[in-house]
Amino acid sequence: MRFLIPFAGLLVAATVSGRSQLAAAASPLDRTVTLTLEGVPLKDALDAVARQTGVRIAYSGRIVPLERSVSVQLAAVRVEAALDALLHGTGVASTLDGTGQILLVTDQSAGRAAAQSGSIAGTVKDSTTGAPVADALVTVVGTAFTAKTGADGRFTILAVPPGSYRVRVRMLGYTAVVAGVTVQDGAQAIADVQLARSAIELNPVVAIGYGSVERHDLTGAVSSVTADQFETKAAPTVTLSSGLQGRVAGVRVTSNSGMPGVGIQVRVRGTGSITANTEPLYVIDGLPAEQGSNDTDPKNNPLMSVDPNEIESIDILKDASATAIYGARGANGVVLITTKRGQAGTSQFTVESSVGFQNIAKTIPVLNAPQFMRLTDEAILNAGGDSTKAGYFHAAQIASAVTYNYPAMMLRTGLQANQGISLSGGDQKLRYLISGNFARQQGIEIGSDFNRYSVRLNLDGDASSRFRWGSSLSMTRVARNAARVENGSLGNSANGIQAAMQFAPFQAPKDSTGNWIKTSPSTEPVPNPIANALEETDLNTTSRLLGSVFGELALSPSLKLKGTLGGNFQFDGIHFFAPRTILDGGNSGRGWMYTGQGRNLTSENTITYARPLGPGNLDLLGGFSVQTWYDESVTATAAGFPTDFTNVYNLGSGSQLYPPASGVSEHALISYLGRANYNVADKYLFTLTGRRDGSSVFGANHKWGFFPSGAFAWRIGDEPFMQHQSLFSDLKLRLSYGAAGNQAVDPYQSLSQLSVGWVASGTTEIPAMTLGGLMPNPDLHWEQK
Repeated sequence: MRFLIPFAGLLVAATVSGRSQLAAAASPLDRTVTLTLEGVPLKDALDAVARQTGVRIAYSGRIVPLERSVSVQLAAVRVEAALDALLHGTGVASTLDGTGQILLVTDQSAGRAAAQSGSIAGTVKDSTTGAPVADALVTVVGTAFTAKTGADGRFTILAVPPGSYRVRVRMLGYTAVVAGVTVQDGAQAIADVQLARSAIELNPVVAIGYGSVERHDLTGAVSSVTADQFETKAAPTVTLSSGLQGRVAGVRVTSNSGMPGVGIQVRVRGTGSITANTEPLYVIDGLPAEQGSNDTDPKNNPLMSVDPNEIESIDILKDASATAIYGARGANGVVLITTKRGQAGTSQFTVESSVGFQNIAKTIPVLNAPQFMRLTDEAILNAGGDSTKAGYFHAAQIASAVTYNYPAMMLRTGLQANQGISLSGGDQKLRYLISGNFARQQGIEIGSDFNRYSVRLNLDGDASSRFRWGSSLSMTRVARNAARVENGSLGNSANGIQAAMQFAPFQAPKDSTGNWIKTSPSTEPVPNPIANALEETDLNTTSRLLGSVFGELALSPSLKLKGTLGGNFQFDGIHFFAPRTILDGGNSGRGWMYTGQGRNLTSENTITYARPLGPGNLDLLGGFSVQTWYDESVTATAAGFPTDFTNVYNLGSGSQLYPPASGVSEHALISYLGRANYNVADKYLFTLTGRRDGSSVFGANHKWGFFPSGAFAWRIGDEPFMQHQSLFSDLKLRLSYGAAGNQAVDPYQSLSQLSVGWVASGTTEIPAMTLGGLMPNPDLHWEQK
């Protein structure tokens, strides 16, 4: 026992001594803090520092101007530097007492030596006008020191250790500038910068799915299109799809036909599937809106429901690293559409109106009537016929022939018109944007047009300093009249332009009594393209209600919870009627109607956490999502009408009633998702992403799939050995790998299906159910890319 007690005493002494040295090394003033504050009281800013670092800050309201408004942007800076920035110009300084708490006292009684550091200050101006540039981002390359310029273009970065640095200045619409400075003890280094306007404006903040990030911090492949780029097009942009064409590298946008309002094909880095739908996932203000796989799908083009004037930005996720956060639906890329929001300040009322015209660039030359007749005669003679054969044209007929240029008669000058109004404004408590738009596009082919009516209401509010909310609501109605460009829905109809090329140029479109000529006088019945385009009804309508509401609670400056509820409600209709006066209508007309409706409900809950960790900053995202789909439709078809007057609105009067068709489908998707971003010294960027999806459309053995990704980016342009090169203004190397899926499979394809109907039993019919042609497939699973 005499030996154990001294040993125990030594152990306790060593332990106490070690803890004392550790506490001294980890002074509260050395802890780091990350803050972004705009116009908040100094008291709230001090509370934020205390909450984030766990340090107690003591002060007297008689000394510290607590109601003073402060604005700072600090990234992983020491508590001492953060307090210096907040207290700058107040005559108050911070000091550490014996208990480990920080005291705020008058500067003369701080009782500590000035830190061995200096500062960087300067002014940022426009190189052309000399005007100050506000809100420019100033970064000390290779460090966590950042600042934003004020309204006068000035900035100050405090507590910078002595040494040589490069200061980078960025601003939307300007080319980034890098300037060298040398900081000395207790001195202020000056870095005045002039920014030149750039020809291409790059948005410094881009959406990446369930969040956003500054472009220079991206690790995945993301391309962006801003509202200003739509406005710079030579002709008015009536539809969002036409505005995207030719705007983004690696993204090909083509129309399914030349008609206004038809479906489009968007290919992000090529075709990503050989069996399923290859369209990307569209996400409008956080809510998905699926695109149909072909032009006959009533839900063919959700982009037609979006007014381009409402767009704030479009971000396209292209590689697997970027799209993995959307898991089972990201294999073909993801298009994130963000609409404009109201801003605090004076209300703004905007009226926009534009008109444009379209013409075909080049027409195909065709034969006139005499040339057509002579070639017909030559073909008859070459086939062994003579002038007595039916269809042979004699000299008198050729001499008196009149030419009808059907391709030219099918075309006209197209019209594009877009009218819109908007009202936006609000204050810090509530911000709003209300807009309305009417767009009309008259196709260059007769009988085709597109009309869109839309209304939007976006609201954002701050219920308190810790809780904010927002909502988005848009109502759209789209109507499209389609000329007969594709094959008729009921068959027996040629392509409109093809028919115009083949129709006999000597044949008038109407006979002497004023009735339409149904077909060209040839061996094969070519329908009259003029009659088809003007007489046939092919009206496609879509009404869409897209809305969402979210709430975000800041549990602390680093920890936030967000919940979102949304719905996409759609009502579709097709009215087709071919009267008896054209070939499609037969002898007594034919028609059909389609009515469909669907809803897509989404619930998402996410949690985000951001804090300094070691030499860098860590950002974490976790989430849970549930999405359900429901669709139903009815189709009715009839022919043999007593009159064409009632069009498609009296199908019951037809003498030939085809069996009606109806259907319903439901499916669901449940998802767990996560993402981690780690930024070291603003140079080394790491991203890990994972999503686990469970879909009801797949077989019992493969309901769930996991889609991981990882990415690394090195801002090599910020390394010291790159400081003296001038070839690259910004240079970054990226490496990424990931897996994304494609769940574009119709519901119930993994199950055996039953056919329900009537079968003969003697002289009567009885109901019966039989196995369909589809066998169960429990191994049906994701198509992974």
